[in-house]
Amino acid sequence: MDEMNQLKVFTPEEANRLIPQLKEMITELRTRQKEILAKEVEIDALELLYPEEEEEKPSPQVAEEIENYNKWVNEFYSMIDQIHELGCFLKDIETGLVDFYSLHQGRVVYLCWKLGEEEVGYWHEVGRGYAYRQPIIREDERESSG
Repeated sequence: MDEMNQLKVFTPEEANRLIPQLKEMITELRTRQKEILAKEVEIDALELLYPEEEEEKPSPQVAEEIENYNKWVNEFYSMIDQIHELGCFLKDIETGLVDFYSLHQGRVVYLCWKLGEEEVGYWHEVGRGYAYRQPIIREDERESSG
């Protein structure tokens, strides 16, 4: 089986080691997302000011901004790919929601973390979302409560 098809399965501790890097990447993605949306508005305004030239080509002013916009969008998606290459899944940029495959009671589940949380503290079934997440009960907590 080649590396691209292998499923990365995390323990909570392994997922937690990625949190500082994920915080930084998601914060950058959120900033870039806002910049991209602002650039779209700017391009729309420029298209009104500088209509298309002959042969349905954008004006030089608009073409330059579209080129910059495309570069920004490509960089944005490249950053998302980098997160996925870590073995986790960015589910929502605005909330900073990330899932990690894990094993719980012999079955594959998602560990669930959201930007603003100090560590991965929840899990949910694959196919279910954030609303169904449950707290991770660690062995030391289980022993002290039983």
